[in-house]
Order: sequence, then C-alpha cells, then structure tokens
Amino acid sequence: MKSIIKLSLILVIMSTLSFQSDQSDNSLARVNKTSNKLVFFWNEPINEYEIAFTFINLIVNYNCLSPQQVIDASIQNANLEAANQSRIYDAIILGSSERDMAVIWKDKTKDNAITRVKKNEGKLVFIECEPLTNYDITGKYDISGISSRNCPTHQEKVDKLISKATKDKLNFDGVIYSSSKNDLAIKFK
Repeated sequence: MKSIIKLSLILVIMSTLSFQSDQSDNSLARVNKTSNKLVFFWNEPINEYEIAFTFINLIVNYNCLSPQQVIDASIQNANLEAANQSRIYDAIILGSSERDMAVIWKDKTKDNAITRVKKNEGKLVFIECEPLTNYDITGKYDISGISSRNCPTHQEKVDKLISKATKDKLNFDGVIYSSSKNDLAIKFK
C-alpha cells in the first residue's frame, strides 16, 4: 500500500513539474548593452533594482530617430545627469514613467539583461530586444517612414507594424521593432 501511495505521489510531482517546464513565458526578452549600460526601451527588467536617479530625457527630433539613436541619446543624457549628481548606475529604463530612470541592480550576480515586454493590441512588442523563446518570422516590414506626417511617433510606428501584419492576415504572436532594416512579425515555436 505504501509503495502505491509513493508511486502516486511521484507521478503527481512529475506531472506538475512537466506541466511547469512546458509552459514558457513568451514575453521574456534580452536587451543588449550600449556604452556598457543595459537599456530597457518601453519595458522593465524582471530583476530587482533601486532607482539611482531619474532624469528628463529631452531628445531633439525624438520621433525621427531610430530606436537605437534614441538609446544612444538617452545614455548621453543619463551620463550627464549621473555626473551632475555624482551617481553611478547600471541601466536605464526608458518610457515607463514621466521621467526616465537610471537604476542599480540589487543583485549584480544575476543575468540582469532579461526583461518582460508588454502587449499592444494583444501582440507582444519587442523594442530593441530579442525574445528568449524561439520564433519564426512571419512578416518583414519597413515601417520607419509610414505616416502622413514627417516623423510619426514610435507608438504610431508600432501600431502600424501590428496593423500591417494583421491586414496581411499573418499568424503572429508579436512584433520586433528595432533599428534594423526590417521590423518583424513573429510566431513563437
């Protein structure tokens, strides 16, 4: 009787572990370093951090710039503020509040480049970051100049990317908006 109970308990534990390992979080991604700093563009890191300082991130022609150009200018602005306040920082978080944030990791031994992206119109949006889950590219678009205005906002560009992929009836889970030639519609494997 004891061996049957043990076997049943082992099977329950194994099925629970199997269920948990089969479920992946497709919203996780890895950001890259720029000037030796991690930059989280419209997303936030999953690891704990402390705010070193906040800064107003005024960038001339913000909407006309590529995401990487915005990142480069943001790091320059953060470096100026860090020098003014005599502070150090590990990363910056852009667009998550009224003021952008420079942060310090609570645990520097962890992989602090991991972020969780948000959804827009039900689709995951990866901005200058790479999904951790394997994916197939279902569509390629050049949305950098699509608008009736000279410089559409980055939000308008992301909206247009999702709209075009939807209009093309693509089967996709998310989009990758970056400074590369093509912005992508992706489907997770």
